Amino acid sequence: MFPKVGAAEIHLATGFQNIIYDSSSLPNAFQEEAYKSVKKELAGERKQGETEEQFIHSTRKKALGPLKKRWRDLPGDEKSRIMKELEERFALLFHKLKVVGTKKYVQENMKPLLIRHEIGLP
Repeated sequence: MFPKVGAAEIHLATGFQNIIYDSSSLPNAFQEEAYKSVKKELAGERKQGETEEQFIHSTRKKALGPLKKRWRDLPGDEKSRIMKELEERFALLFHKLKVVGTKKYVQENMKPLLIRHEIGLP
């Protein structure tokens, strides 16, 4: 329905995060480390009556940032298999959303905005 009604924006990030966390290529030890971090650091966000599984599923996205270096340093073969899963999902969505071959429309209608951040790096 999205292409039919002319949707301009669709939020898909959680679905992509789920692919990463649920991938059979993600090492169990690393997934456990991320979940342990969530349970420790975000315990205050747990809703009354929420199971541990529900709590982890709804907050695990917040473990991406603090563990960024560990995510980046996953072994190449494991990371490649996870990236392949994401690539397959992107391809499926691009076709279903009918955005394949629309680069020229983006270039015609979107003007990049350069934002400079001063973060004090040497």
